Amino acid sequence: MNAKDLQISALRLEKSLIAFAKRDVEASALYADLKPLLKLVKDGVITTPWEWGQIRGRYRFSERGLQAYEELEQAFATFCVELTGGETPALKWMREFRSQDN
Repeated sequence: MNAKDLQISALRLEKSLIAFAKRDVEASALYADLKPLLKLVKDGVITTPWEWGQIRGRYRFSERGLQAYEELEQAFATFCVELTGGETPALKWMREFRSQDN
């Protein structure tokens, strides 16, 4: 787990949440869910990887329509990857393979 990458992803996610919370109640609720965790990350308290199931709010994308906001979904996904230990070799390969298609 790279603490710097995690903090950068937390700041990016928080910025995105603040922007989208102004126009969508679900984004506002997601921000409320994640705000304590984001503070812990920014303060450097989180030092070990979390399990995916420990991260609140994932269902808001698939079940509550937040997937419509690509920027927010990408920021959340990046934060989750960093919080769960960072990019795995398989994920890195998939990302690079996908970028070759474009």
